[in-house]
Amino acid sequence: MTTAALRVPTVQDYARRYPGVPHEVILKEDLLRLGIRFTPAAMEAARGCRTQAYYLFSYNISSHADMGEGVSTAAPEDLILHGGPYGLKRTRVRAVLNHESPYVVDVIDGRITILEHGAPVAEATYPTKPAYYGRTFPDGLHYEQVIPLLYDSYAFITTFRACHYWGDKEECRFCDINYNLRELRKLTGDHVTADAIKDKGRLVEVLGAMAEEPDPSKRMLTILMTGGSIVRSVKGGADNATDFNLPYVEAIRERLGRRIPIVMITESQPIENVRRFRDAGVTSHNANLEVWDKRLFQIIAPGKEKYIGYDTWVRRLVEAVAVMGEGGVSPNMVSGVEMAKPWGFDTVKEAVASAQEGFEYLMERGVVPHLDTWCVEPGTTLAGHPPVPLDFLIQADLAWYETWRKYKLPPFAGYGPVGGGPGVAVYGNTGSVDLGG
Repeated sequence: MTTAALRVPTVQDYARRYPGVPHEVILKEDLLRLGIRFTPAAMEAARGCRTQAYYLFSYNISSHADMGEGVSTAAPEDLILHGGPYGLKRTRVRAVLNHESPYVVDVIDGRITILEHGAPVAEATYPTKPAYYGRTFPDGLHYEQVIPLLYDSYAFITTFRACHYWGDKEECRFCDINYNLRELRKLTGDHVTADAIKDKGRLVEVLGAMAEEPDPSKRMLTILMTGGSIVRSVKGGADNATDFNLPYVEAIRERLGRRIPIVMITESQPIENVRRFRDAGVTSHNANLEVWDKRLFQIIAPGKEKYIGYDTWVRRLVEAVAVMGEGGVSPNMVSGVEMAKPWGFDTVKEAVASAQEGFEYLMERGVVPHLDTWCVEPGTTLAGHPPVPLDFLIQADLAWYETWRKYKLPPFAGYGPVGGGPGVAVYGNTGSVDLGG
């Protein structure tokens, strides 16, 4: 047995440190911050699964070239963790690819197994394809290249594949949306089309096929719509996210009615535009704040600060609750960017205190932020940044959950259940949704 195999797994170590936190939360956060790699046997077992779509960001730590031939486009989009030495309940997690990760997916005794430093920590199930995958338009474009299904539940629509926040003085420092689009155009495979603007007719046709899914385990739970920020005219048309996206919303509602929620993710909008979204059939408007600390917001999200500003962004979030309701305003927070070097907090204690301050302020006012664990992507200003301490992620998850419970708030709308403990939530980008129970 190797020395590495004798090491105490991180999951076990941190479970002792945080006895009230489920193993599922600890492992999920560690996989999100450190990523995962696949052996050849694990990649062979992945044939035919629902693969990485690259629908917005890369969401990977390694570049396509670093992962080896075909790995980045043949690996699963997400995983279901279960069983193993800790008897894990079924927990969904995004598959973050990192060719240097201590976590390895392998096939052992016929079972897909996740190992940490050589020791098994969980079994895993790959996502299978829903019925509409593989259907094609006359030009050969696959339906899933227009809209992928994430976590067997979310129809993810990127209406505008680029972002007008451009260059070092405007792009969010953790974001690789523009870089990912350039890289996507170099790849082959069934990832999402690299067209800058989604075709409305094709989009609606695919959604119609998704709504007919016969398998309830792959039922479309919600429609997530997003894209890069828009601050000038797009091909001679709309010069703002509301006017650009409303025709899509109206076409979707005409085809599907109002049964399926629509989560609209754009940069901050004036309150009258939020009302227009609501009236058209949007059920949740999420203007992603990214980080609570004002100084860090100004540094890490310079485009957002330049065009809108921190104070206006926060004020509009609070105002929007009166329009969309509690749970209907859910800005994303990039969990861990509080410690981004060289600008962030030096200690976990300080960083968690800042995040907690934001949770308290927003949730007291009916805004329900949601967390996405920071993935340090290769095409960003912060590429190569050290992983966020696992202590921060666990403590931030606890702070989020305790504040959410304190104010008796509903889940953030459209993402499925949260707060029921492991085995309940659908969302795979944070362990905070797997607390409780």
